[in-house]
Amino acid sequence: MNEKFSSLPQEKQQAVINAAMEVFGKNEYKRASTDLMAAKAGISKGLLFYYFRNKKE
Repeated sequence: MNEKFSSLPQEKQQAVINAAMEVFGKNEYKRASTDLMAAKAGISKGLLFYYFRNKKE
């Protein structure tokens, strides 16, 4: 986990992790939408990529 993400409150970190788990759990990697992950976590896609450089990370 990167430093930017680690500095978030635990509640916000968990929201992002839960959103990613849900999207990756329902879709294969190529179809796992970062737009959907961000929306489910309640953050912008830009902020998601601020915390993680790419979908693989």
